[in-house]
Amino acid sequence: MPIKERRKFMRIATTLEAEYWAKGPSMLAGHGEIRDLSRGGMRMFLPNAVQPGEHVDVTLRVPGDNVPILTTAEVTWVQPVKGQTKVGAGLRFLSIRPLDMARLLDFVYSRWLGSFDKTTSHTAATTS
Repeated sequence: MPIKERRKFMRIATTLEAEYWAKGPSMLAGHGEIRDLSRGGMRMFLPNAVQPGEHVDVTLRVPGDNVPILTTAEVTWVQPVKGQTKVGAGLRFLSIRPLDMARLLDFVYSRWLGSFDKTTSHTAATTS
C-alpha cells in the first residue's frame, strides 16, 4: 500500500547553514545543515540525534543577508544518514516571524527558479 503524503506545502531542496539548541531531554546544541525547506518546516542534518517531540531553537544564515533568521521548531522524525555519522531530522516550524519566513522563502524560491533558468539556457544552447 502506498504511503500517503501528509505535507501541506511543497519542499524545495536547498543548503543553508544553521545552529541549533534542543530544549528537551537531549539538551544538544551545535551546527547543522538545512537540506530542504517548505513553509511548514525543514529537513536538517545534525551531528547528533535529537528526539522526536523535542523543541529546537534554530538560527539560519541566508547567504548575502547578515541578519540571522530565528525559529523554534518541533522534531517530527529522526533517521540515521546511510554511510555517515550524522542524522537527518524533520523539523516543523512552531514559531517564526512572518518577515523572517518571507526572507527565507524568497531566498529558497529564487534559487529554485534560478535552477530552471540554468537548465533552460543549457537546453537552448545545446539544441541551437
